Amino acid sequence: YTFNPTIISSLGVTITQPLMRGFGIDLNRRFIRIAKNSQKVADLVFRQQVIDTVAGVARLYADLVSLNEDVNVKRETLRLSERLYEDNKDKVDQGTLAPIEVTRALAQVAASRQALISAEGLVRQQELIVLTALTRRGLANSTISEAHIVPTDSMTVPEKEPVEPLQDLVSDGLKNRPDLAQAGIQVENSQISLKGSLNAVRPQIDLVGTMQNGGLSGNPNLLAGAAPTTTPGVGGYGTALGQIFRRDFPTYEVGLQVTLPLRNRVAQADAVRDELQLRQSQVRRQQLEDQVRLEVADAQVSLQQARAAYEATVQSRVLQEQSVQVEQQKFGVGLSTNYLVIQYQSYLAQARSTEVAAKGAYAKAKIALERATGRILDTNHVAIDEAYQGRVSRPPARVP
Repeated sequence: YTFNPTIISSLGVTITQPLMRGFGIDLNRRFIRIAKNSQKVADLVFRQQVIDTVAGVARLYADLVSLNEDVNVKRETLRLSERLYEDNKDKVDQGTLAPIEVTRALAQVAASRQALISAEGLVRQQELIVLTALTRRGLANSTISEAHIVPTDSMTVPEKEPVEPLQDLVSDGLKNRPDLAQAGIQVENSQISLKGSLNAVRPQIDLVGTMQNGGLSGNPNLLAGAAPTTTPGVGGYGTALGQIFRRDFPTYEVGLQVTLPLRNRVAQADAVRDELQLRQSQVRRQQLEDQVRLEVADAQVSLQQARAAYEATVQSRVLQEQSVQVEQQKFGVGLSTNYLVIQYQSYLAQARSTEVAAKGAYAKAKIALERATGRILDTNHVAIDEAYQGRVSRPPARVP
């Protein structure tokens, strides 16, 4: 018999499992993995920016401290010049020295004062540079532009330099440098992309399984012939839906679906492109590793040279102090001239300024080594979490 009208219902589930192209959980999660790696790269870029900022500010601060110490040297030089002028003036009054020597001493006082004024001007210029680097609005804020920076640190060079093998320093650089970590993540992303591209070149073979429940209902068609002994499915929509959930008419299917493209040129081109990108990223990472090794080695050599130069300037300054002391004693008993005393004092002032500059060069060489090894944040107690928040939990240092 037949139904007229006929209500047909169906509910099924089809499961497709790729066996070649698209097979594997990792393959289908590759875009999620790349997105997570991109977030890591963003964090590493921020860390690199913090490192560059800290290193730049540290160098500016080292220059400021060096210039302040040079001002102290210039003040001491001016004090010695004024003392010599007063001594010469007394000797002229006593008649034991020619008046021209007072003029020479006074000229030296003027030159020392001019050097001090110039050094103080350099300090103020460096203060403005540091203020601009440390504040958001910089010199646009009148309060900031009128402020002065009082360094709470003094540059010191340790008596003995801690011995660190170059390989240990290079190892720290390879481990701590965020730019190298970025390159490693880029290599990983390229490998993930290449794996997906190579998979797309494979033929598509899918295992397909289907489970389906059907339903049929309606009103009997009496014109179709003799009525059956039973009347399954007689009814409306409810009858058809009931047959589905009672699974009166289940159907099961299992099969393979095969798709074989003649030439998948798009997928092949993508695979070649991703392979080239992988090789390029590997080359860039290797080049960056070599650059890190070179930077660390150069920074270590620069630090050693800066220390040797500082030790030489210390020795020169000590000898100049002894020379000035001896020349002043000889001048006191009439065995030397005022010109020689002034000349040796100038040599001493130059030696002291050179020593201060050497200490500054050592400090900046130390900063360069810490930056090359990626340890500058730990050395300066800078936390990345605080950098993200833009707040520092530690109180500022007290003004000495």
